[in-house]
Amino acid sequence: MKKITALLFILLVASCKTTRTTSTPTFHLSDDWLLTKVSFAEPNRYDKIVLFNDATNQCFKDSRWHFNPTNNDGTYAINDLYCSYGKRNLSFRFLKTEEKTGYSHIVLNTQNKEGLSNNYRIKITELTNTSMQWHYVVYVKNKRYTINMQFEKA
Repeated sequence: MKKITALLFILLVASCKTTRTTSTPTFHLSDDWLLTKVSFAEPNRYDKIVLFNDATNQCFKDSRWHFNPTNNDGTYAINDLYCSYGKRNLSFRFLKTEEKTGYSHIVLNTQNKEGLSNNYRIKITELTNTSMQWHYVVYVKNKRYTINMQFEKA
């Protein structure tokens, strides 16, 4: 009888044991966003730099972005009349989420006005219901610079 009781106790404890999971946020890109600020993280920065092989960082300010989570595609539109004005296509895919920081990495595939397509690795450092921030690494004269891109829900 003691053996059966001990066995039942072990089975009961084993069945009640919870599995430990890490709670890293899951990012979902969706809806419409306004790119409100494009800035350099480094103090010695360039004033103008071409982003996504398309337009300068100054042209991207106030651009409108749309993300469709169903197909992982969307668009962005340059709204500055002094720049290469218009809507472009994009697609994206998630790579990983860092366990320590919760940051998510995506590959953004953009198509510029001439139809040229390129992949860019983006780190999403913030994503809430109303704001989103990206870190995008660029190289200028073999030096690495981080571009901060701040979005607000449109």
